[in-house]
Amino acid sequence: MSRFASAVALLLLAAPALGDMYKIVGADGKVSYADAPPADQKSAKVAAFKVKSYAGAAVVGSLKAQPDWAAILRRPIDVAVPRAGIVMFSTETCGFCKKAKRYMDAKGLSYSEIDVDKDARGHEEYRRLGGNGVPFFVVAGKTMTGFSESAFEKLLKGSGR
Repeated sequence: MSRFASAVALLLLAAPALGDMYKIVGADGKVSYADAPPADQKSAKVAAFKVKSYAGAAVVGSLKAQPDWAAILRRPIDVAVPRAGIVMFSTETCGFCKKAKRYMDAKGLSYSEIDVDKDARGHEEYRRLGGNGVPFFVVAGKTMTGFSESAFEKLLKGSGR
């Protein structure tokens, strides 16, 4: 098979991973997630979202725009922003987010978690900080998209933790 044909085949296989996800809230308030809208949309409230789970190698960087930390610290407590320590932006359906939480719990690390699907202000902050996939971490002004234990340990060492 030619390289071109191989590349096209890989793109076609990857295409379903980029599809929409639907958060479905039933009449009883029960929440479920699906990759297709429900057949009976009258009985459910549907919200499409496009936050992708980041499956590539973990990427460590710095915040795109240095935030005004004094202004952030003056915000009310309920605003989802990084104040100190480890902040993880995640989604309920992200396998890498679950892996990261298990790792941090096993290491006894304290962290704040913001679900970007459930928290509108948290989602805005995630976008403002340059988030483009989950898990997305902010530690002492540095960011990391994705999760691997080795990259996370380097991020923590670089932050003085």
